[in-house]
Amino acid sequence: MKTFTKVCAIALALTPLLVCFAACGDSGDDTTAPVTSSLDGNLDQYGREYIDDSVPKDLRFDGEDVTFFTRNDGTYWEIEMDTDSTINDTVNDAIFYRNDTVEKRLGIEINQISQPGTYGPHVQWFQTLRNSVLTKTGDYDCAAVYASQGSALATEGMYYNVNEIEYLDLNKPWWNQSLIKDLELFDTIYFLGGNIAISQVSMAGLIVYNKTLFNEYFSDLNIYDIVDNNEWTIDKLYELSSQVWTDENSSGVIDGGDTVGYTEYNGNGWLDIWLAALDINITEKDEEGYPYLAIYNERTVDAFEKLQKLSYNNPGALGYNTVRGETDFQNGKVLFNASNLQACETLREMTQPYGALPMPMYDTEQDGYATYPQNGCSLITVLSTCTNTELIGATLELMAAESYRQVTPQYYEVCLKGKYSAAADDARMYDKIVEGIKLDFGYIYATVSIGGVNDLFRDLQGDIAQKYESNKIKYETALETLVDKLDEISEEIATLETENKKLTDLSLETLEKLRTAVMAMEASVRNYNKAFREGKAMQIDMLATAAAEEIQQRMK
Repeated sequence: MKTFTKVCAIALALTPLLVCFAACGDSGDDTTAPVTSSLDGNLDQYGREYIDDSVPKDLRFDGEDVTFFTRNDGTYWEIEMDTDSTINDTVNDAIFYRNDTVEKRLGIEINQISQPGTYGPHVQWFQTLRNSVLTKTGDYDCAAVYASQGSALATEGMYYNVNEIEYLDLNKPWWNQSLIKDLELFDTIYFLGGNIAISQVSMAGLIVYNKTLFNEYFSDLNIYDIVDNNEWTIDKLYELSSQVWTDENSSGVIDGGDTVGYTEYNGNGWLDIWLAALDINITEKDEEGYPYLAIYNERTVDAFEKLQKLSYNNPGALGYNTVRGETDFQNGKVLFNASNLQACETLREMTQPYGALPMPMYDTEQDGYATYPQNGCSLITVLSTCTNTELIGATLELMAAESYRQVTPQYYEVCLKGKYSAAADDARMYDKIVEGIKLDFGYIYATVSIGGVNDLFRDLQGDIAQKYESNKIKYETALETLVDKLDEISEEIATLETENKKLTDLSLETLEKLRTAVMAMEASVRNYNKAFREGKAMQIDMLATAAAEEIQQRMK
């Protein structure tokens, strides 16, 4: 009977394994064919062409959870991935309904775990993330990381290569295409950007303008025609703003209390935005796809001088690092204020009408309007310890798609005091701003990994040539080190992918062995039962022994 017990034990051990491998070995023949990316003639509620996602409509992960690690010390950082309930707040509620849509479609629950992560507390925030990944506790599947500080963790192997994640369709309009194109290196991408992270939108740079003042000074001009005709340049901004100054306190100099043509937001790192606006690339890629330092050239020097002229040699400007900003703009004292979308939220009580314009271009030959979000925005990452990448891929794709459909248009209402309609002038300008958001290699890695090269534009009263030459070797060495580290990590990832492929092949081979072993076991049990009924004790023992030996042999 001991031998029969051995057969039963093997049978019990094989049963759950067979079920498990059968699930893993499913060829996916029942997968629903992807829906086409757009439905011709089908407009959404905002008048935009409806873009369908490519996640199979019947895909389900019933009962599964997806957990994000987020920051909780910023207006949108704490809700951009998840919020618990509706609170009669436009953005919060739009994010709640976005997640509710995704959860119901996939049968999942989206959660987040948060702790302070702004500059300063970010050190502990990233240590918490590291601890989770290194100990493989599986606390988080994804993280919304502080862009400029979190990029460096890619060189530590903290993030998953999103190029390898099923159901992510990175060609869709809800993903930031500049990021996809520029951050891909060694066939790896570690970050996602676009509509899914509202902080990337809210922190995007723009020019807000007072419509009443514009009509008073330039009644013969249409600012939207200027933008649409690609004539909205830094020179045009200087030309218009330099004509606006009313010395309302009779001081004889431009100062607080006057009506002026131009002011700038004085937030930390604000001037980085001008790099994107004026099409100045911190890095570019050579013919082999490797990044090299490209920030310093004649165009850069000329653009820097144009900025100096706009801010400090402009008879209608108070310039950078003033205390005016949104407050005086709201009081109707400023024609143009360089700011960001989030700052526009403070203008909702403004009595005079205002509008938002994209950041001006370097010249009329530039290929479109562009801006950066301030580098404290969130980048979305999948942690390298993630095991169910199909679940994560489908979840992120649908969260991004529903953000595009539900959240971004609703955010327009918060910033610009009106219902979004694709045909309206203000909405078109909003679209130009959002569509022009850049997230490229040089900007994402600049602060921590390329020697702070973006600092070159943060001091407009400095000597850019002298500053660059004195730091050139530092920048180049840091970039070379960064690329080498990313190369090493990509090789480690490739090795892991090869090992995973071998495990998958082995699993399929083992599955076949399990099937044949179970068939042999079933035949042996039938023979055993027949011998038992006939009372053939010796034959029973021989059959049991033979069955156990055959099953063990088949499993080798």
